[in-house]
Amino acid sequence: MTPPRLGHLAYDGRPMTASTSAAHVPVDTLVDWLQHAWAHPAAGEAALPIGARLTQQIRRAILDRVVPPAHRLPSTRALAQALRIARNTIVPVYEQLRAEGFVVAGQGSGTYVCRIAPEALPAVAKAAQPADAPRAAAPLAFSRRGRRYHSHPLHEFWTRQPFCPGQFDFELFPHRLWNRLQQRQLRRADPIQLEQGEPGGAPELRQAIAEHVRATRGVRCAPEQVIITDGTGESIDLVARLMCDPGDAVLLEDPGYWAATQVLSDHGLRLRPVPVDAHGLPVPALRQGERAPRVVYLTPSNQFPTGGVMPLARRLEWLQFAARHDTLLLEDDYDSEYRYEGAPFPSLQGQDAAGRVIYLGTFSKTVYPGIRVAFLVVPPGLQRVFADASADFYRDGDQIVQQVLADFMREGHYAAHVRTLRREYALRREAMLRALAEALPREFATQRLAVVSGARGVHLTLALPDDVDDRAVARDAIAHGVTAIPLSVYAMRVGWRGLVLSFAATPPAQIAPLVSALAPVLRNALARAGSLSSS
Repeated sequence: MTPPRLGHLAYDGRPMTASTSAAHVPVDTLVDWLQHAWAHPAAGEAALPIGARLTQQIRRAILDRVVPPAHRLPSTRALAQALRIARNTIVPVYEQLRAEGFVVAGQGSGTYVCRIAPEALPAVAKAAQPADAPRAAAPLAFSRRGRRYHSHPLHEFWTRQPFCPGQFDFELFPHRLWNRLQQRQLRRADPIQLEQGEPGGAPELRQAIAEHVRATRGVRCAPEQVIITDGTGESIDLVARLMCDPGDAVLLEDPGYWAATQVLSDHGLRLRPVPVDAHGLPVPALRQGERAPRVVYLTPSNQFPTGGVMPLARRLEWLQFAARHDTLLLEDDYDSEYRYEGAPFPSLQGQDAAGRVIYLGTFSKTVYPGIRVAFLVVPPGLQRVFADASADFYRDGDQIVQQVLADFMREGHYAAHVRTLRREYALRREAMLRALAEALPREFATQRLAVVSGARGVHLTLALPDDVDDRAVARDAIAHGVTAIPLSVYAMRVGWRGLVLSFAATPPAQIAPLVSALAPVLRNALARAGSLSSS
C-alpha cells in the first residue's frame, strides 16, 4: 500500500507502537535536545512567542534527524516539566505539528515522528555530505526585467548621505498640525474608511487636488478625472497597462527619470531615447511612413535631471504633434511648486484642447516621501476605467491618510506649508551655489565646471567636461561623506557627464562644510582630466 503523503512528509500506515519506535534512541533524546535549544535559541527564535518557538524547534529537530522516524515524542506533561512551561502551551504545539504532517498520533500510545521523504530534507553542511551527495540547487535566476533593474548603475550611487536626492528634512514638516488632523480623522472615522475605499481614491482628496492644480498649475479637470495612486511609478504603470500594447514606441527624455524607463520597458514598449536640449525634448520630424510614438514622457516644467524648461512655442508644437498623430503625452510635473524666480509656466495639460495629455503629480516632495500619495489627471472619458483599474490592480491606499491630506489641503495648511518650503529651499539653493563658487572659483571661471539647472526644483545639476569620469567622481564623493549622483546614470545613449546634488534635506549652515569636503574631489578629477588631455 502506498503511504499517504502529508505535504512533504509520509507515514507508512503501520501502527505506531513501542515496537516500531526506534529502540536504540533513548526516550529523552528529544527532551535533552530541546532543553539545549530552549536555552540557546537559533537566530530569530528568541523573539517568537513561546508556542511558535517550541513548534519551530521541534520541526527543526525532526528535519535535522535529531530523532528518527517513528520515534515517540515525550508526553505533553513530561515536556512541560522539562522545559518549565505550561502544559496547555504544548498541547496546541503537538496539534499544529500533526496538522502539518510532522507527527502522527498512534493508536492510544502517544505521538510519533512521521517518516520524511528524503528529498524534503534540508541541505546539511557540505563537510557532512558523502562524496556522491547531490549538489545543492542553484539560486533562482532573475528574469530579464529583474536583471535589468538589478544592474542599473543608479543603485551603486544611491547612498543616504547629505546631498542624496529623494531625502527630506523632517524639521520642516508641521508634525503637530498633521498629528492633530490625523487624530481628528481617527476619532470620526467611518468604518468604510477602514475598507478599500472608493475606486480612484477618497472623493474629498480628489476634490482638493482638482481645486489645487486648477489654481496653481492651470490644469483643467473635474474631481472625477483625478486618480489617486501610491507613487509616480504606479501612475506610469497604470498608463502603460491601459493605454499601450507591447511593441508600441515611447519617446523618452535622455537623460531622464530612470523609473519611467524601467516601468515602460517592463511593459514591452520600444524605448526611443531622444537627447534633450536647453528647452527639453525636441519634437521629432517623422520620416515618410514612420509611425508616430504611442507615448511621449515629458518633464516640461523642470526637465529631470538637467533642469531645462520647455518654452511655450515648443509646448504648442508637442500638443499639435499629439493631436495629429494620436500620441499620448505623459506630463510629469514632479516638483513644479519650487520655482524661485519669476512666475511658473502653466501646465501642458492646461493648454491641451484635444485630450492627449495625462498629468502626473506627487506629494512626496511637498508633504513627506513616505506618504505614498501621488495622482494622475486623465482626459475626460477615461476616468471610470482608470479608477476601476487602479482599485483592481493596486488596491487603493490608506483611506485615513487620504482624508487627512484632504483636510490639510482644504483648510489651507498645504499651501502655507509649500510657501514655507519654497522660502527655505531658496535659501538652501543659494547656500549651495555660494559654497560651490567660493570653494571652486577657478573651475567655474574656466568653465570646466558649470551649473546647468535653473532656479527651480530641489537639486543642482553640475556639468563636467566629457573627459571626466563622473562615476569615479561620485564614488570618491561618497567616500568623503557626500552623495553626488553621476549624471551619466540617467542617460541611455547620450554622453552627459555631471553630478546631481540635492539640497532639500540639508540646512543652510551645514551646506558649506559639506561642499568643502566635495570640492577637492572635483578639483582633483578636473586636474587629472586636464593633464591627460594636454599630454
